[in-house]
Amino acid sequence: MRRVKIILDETTRDGDSEIFILTNLPTKLANALVVAQIYRKRWTIETLFQILTKIFNCEIKTLGYPKAAVFAFCVALVSYNILSVVLAALRSIHGIKKIEQEVSSYYLADEIRGTYRGMMIAIPPSEWKVFSKNESN
Repeated sequence: MRRVKIILDETTRDGDSEIFILTNLPTKLANALVVAQIYRKRWTIETLFQILTKIFNCEIKTLGYPKAAVFAFCVALVSYNILSVVLAALRSIHGIKKIEQEVSSYYLADEIRGTYRGMMIAIPPSEWKVFSKNESN
């Protein structure tokens, strides 16, 4: 077991200027730089799951059926990919720093969600009956 100290160029949102990573990776396989790079990739994945959970509601507590839960998770993943493409397009035009500082993933997703809410108001309930499990074909 070893502890890797990383001194940050910018402080974290909590004001920390350094972080420590505990690892059991042997030094021969992963020096401190490799450990830091692996951790950074892992943190990106953790951030992805936070966005999926908070913004796209991939963990719906009422989904007691495994297939429904997997489906909801897959829809959230597709939604995240769409969000990533939109953010990448914005970054390519306006620059990385501007988008990271001024664009909220939450509010961007909420804007898209608003289209759904509007659709649910504009389309009468009778039009949705074809998707009902009880509807006979």
